[in-house]
Amino acid sequence: MQVLVNVLLVAAIIALAVFIIFRTFRKVKTGGKCAACDYDCELKKIKDKHDHLMAK
Repeated sequence: MQVLVNVLLVAAIIALAVFIIFRTFRKVKTGGKCAACDYDCELKKIKDKHDHLMAK
């Protein structure tokens, strides 16, 4: 029983982490900034560079 509870707890933590990562990627993809920073993060710089190269 304790193993089942531990597995469910680990699954919930992993699911929450994946949700937060996907939400952050989606926010950056739409042009917003990350919730944790007020400057352009590395992920947004990479996205902007990719968009600039694709526009050529």
